[in-house]
Amino acid sequence: MMSKARRDPRSMDDLNIVLDPTDGLSLQHQLRQKLIDAIHRGVLRPGRRLPSSRSLAERIGVSRNTVSLAYDALLAEGHIVSRARSGIFVATEVASVRIAVASRAPAPAGPLLERLPAAPDDRGFRCPGNWHQYPYPFIDGCVDSSLIPNSEWREALRLASSRHEIDGIIRSVGEGDDAGLVDEVRSKVLPMRGIDADAEQVLLTLSARQALQLVGSLLVGRGTPVVLEAPVDAEFERRMRDRQADLSMLDAHDGKPLPDGAVVVGSCKRSYAANSPRPRQLLARIAAANAVLVEHDMPAGARDGSHLAPALRAIDNGRRVVYVGSFAPAISCGEAPGMIVSDADFIERLRQLRHIQGAQLPNLLQRAWSYFIGLGHYSAALLRSGRVLESRRTALRDALNHYLHQQVSIHTLPGASAYWVSLPPHMDSREFARNAAAIGVLVEPTRLDGGREVLCMGVTGIEEAQIREGVRALSRLIRGDLSPASRRIEDDAQSPLRGAALRRKMAGATLLYSTVYGDPATLEVRANGELAGSAGYAGEDCDQGRWWVEGDHWCRQWQRWAYAEVTGFRIVIDGDQLRWYADDGLLADTAIILRKPRRKATSR
Repeated sequence: MMSKARRDPRSMDDLNIVLDPTDGLSLQHQLRQKLIDAIHRGVLRPGRRLPSSRSLAERIGVSRNTVSLAYDALLAEGHIVSRARSGIFVATEVASVRIAVASRAPAPAGPLLERLPAAPDDRGFRCPGNWHQYPYPFIDGCVDSSLIPNSEWREALRLASSRHEIDGIIRSVGEGDDAGLVDEVRSKVLPMRGIDADAEQVLLTLSARQALQLVGSLLVGRGTPVVLEAPVDAEFERRMRDRQADLSMLDAHDGKPLPDGAVVVGSCKRSYAANSPRPRQLLARIAAANAVLVEHDMPAGARDGSHLAPALRAIDNGRRVVYVGSFAPAISCGEAPGMIVSDADFIERLRQLRHIQGAQLPNLLQRAWSYFIGLGHYSAALLRSGRVLESRRTALRDALNHYLHQQVSIHTLPGASAYWVSLPPHMDSREFARNAAAIGVLVEPTRLDGGREVLCMGVTGIEEAQIREGVRALSRLIRGDLSPASRRIEDDAQSPLRGAALRRKMAGATLLYSTVYGDPATLEVRANGELAGSAGYAGEDCDQGRWWVEGDHWCRQWQRWAYAEVTGFRIVIDGDQLRWYADDGLLADTAIILRKPRRKATSR
């Protein structure tokens, strides 16, 4: 009888260790993780002998030094032990003691599931967790890693995790926030929005959304009139419906009286220009209704404050405003913490509620944020990211103007990192967003005043080099789904100009039109084949180019505008109006002829 072959106890066949040289983690750390995982899963059981460093290195294709460093670290922590002249073994006393439980099939429906309320039919837009893998993620608030100040965060985290700080963190118990971080917020962050607050008037939260939910839980009950400003935070709106609040929408333009005793909730995607009268008008309406305002503000310092009105909390003399904000997501290490500013008694009630929920910003992160702000990293990173985002926003504006001039309209807020894009009337924004995601473009459907559906297109998560191609993909989707009512050249009552007549009509003309973002633009079509263009209310954006006629097409090429590409159009002139048609026959743009070409003088 043949004896059964004995398995080499040093073999790692059952581990299947594969290391990735392209991973951001070193090979040594990857190996340590793989071995710890095998110990915790019971693949490497206590007392099992491990292969020598040389043998394992040859097997997994790394240097012997890499394995030795991994073994040394595991030895130091007691996961493995070394026995003289015997080798290295998994420690018999490891932290991962496993309790064996017989597996059993779960019941089809248990009492827990039966007690759950019905799930909402429509949870609104949800950003996919792998948004960064999409080629064109136009989701405002999702941040690409190039904006994060990595070295500055490493310094802040290193200082926060020193022995001195860890000792302090261990000793700090209770419901309070880190006093150092609160002081940094009061002295360096809140003043960016014009807010002056005492320490007892500030509460820190895991996020602005948590801050909003805390305030809503304290102020809103069954039947409470809640007035929401669009665009609405969908999760907060659903939470208010769950609390059976009496919901309505805020119209900032009609000036109608608010419900008596209402809780008005502002939108973090709204802001006011520095000279706007609307902030004080809104505060007057709130005071007249004996209402309170939950000011869900933009991230503190995320936009250019010189163009913005101060926060409503800063100009509120009636103590009716609860301020809810956050740090700037574009430079945060993880989700940006939130903050609440209100009267001390109100903050204390919120602090108790936060304690009951057990959802407080970890002390280590609070210490790291304190160093990050105190060392000047926050303000410096805001300036750097602000320049990057402004450049991206301009690139998005130019791409929308180039590819979707006639199909959409856009507008934005002072200093915002996103545009709101209005689709053609027959298009549903949510369905369009789903179709766009299918071709790699992520956009967020939302609602503005009056329920008007728009797409929110942000630039915090997409690199500038990808913006143009992303908008081009959207243009193909929109133009391929235009309604039959969209204007086409074959339906135009006027015939397109051709050849010499086209050249004669265009030479010397001055055209007035509007950009997709609403600014006036002037185009001079000079008789010598040159183009001169200016855009903006002060004509601050100028460019030069050339034009010519090829057959039935009027062609033009700018030095900067329209990506300096050669583009041809069919031209129709109807009185003082000029209409450009693209190659696909769809109307591309319209203009007013300010000065018609002069006729060439003839001798008698």
